[in-house]
Amino acid sequence: MRWLSTPQSAIRAVLLSQILLAGFIIFSDLRQNRGAPAPGLFAPPAEGPSIRPYRPDLRPANPDDPGAPAMRPMPESLAFEAEGDAIRISGQIAVGDADRFLQWLDQTRPAVTRVWLDSSGGSVSDALAIGRTIRSSGYDTVVDAGSVCLSACPYLMAGGVQRRADKGAVIGVHQHYFGQSTILPAFMAIRDLQRAQAGVMDYLTEMDVDLRLMSLGLRTPPEEINVLSPEQMRDLRLVTDQVS
Repeated sequence: MRWLSTPQSAIRAVLLSQILLAGFIIFSDLRQNRGAPAPGLFAPPAEGPSIRPYRPDLRPANPDDPGAPAMRPMPESLAFEAEGDAIRISGQIAVGDADRFLQWLDQTRPAVTRVWLDSSGGSVSDALAIGRTIRSSGYDTVVDAGSVCLSACPYLMAGGVQRRADKGAVIGVHQHYFGQSTILPAFMAIRDLQRAQAGVMDYLTEMDVDLRLMSLGLRTPPEEINVLSPEQMRDLRLVTDQVS
């Protein structure tokens, strides 16, 4: 074939075929995952392992709503909405969301007493900052039935003066991801990681949450989530029994 008669043409043909193959694989993967539930995410611990697959971009529909689609998209950054006496925070925690939350509070000045959470996690530093804002504002935190609070979201939950997880809520932890630098030497990257982990420990101590919460997370790889049982959450003081 004439268009393969030179080395440059052959290389272009190989690259084009690789791009087409990659596109086909991505398209097939999206079709397989669209509408597929996260296996056993809402199952009680007695019905399956506590370690489940982690999909930050998707959230299962409320199992009590049979007419809902199997999966719903999880927004890429947090959305804030005032509902009655509560603020609803939902979505992934993106870099800069802590500043956006402060700006939203300043602009709306909602007369609320609690924060409802539905988040698959994200930026740890922003989660800690939002948690401190929740605590300084005197808000309680709640994860209601059918909602998730995963990865860095439990740090938002820990910010509540009183904290509650309703039956049917899913709260889970795993290893932190602070971002990896390809420029810094390995010893500097490890040093920064240790400093960040120390910051999380200081935060949990400040919020009176047992540091064993962090230990459970460190045992679970980032692509999985360790779903906490109600007994674990009470034992770790992540939830309290005095929510009004």
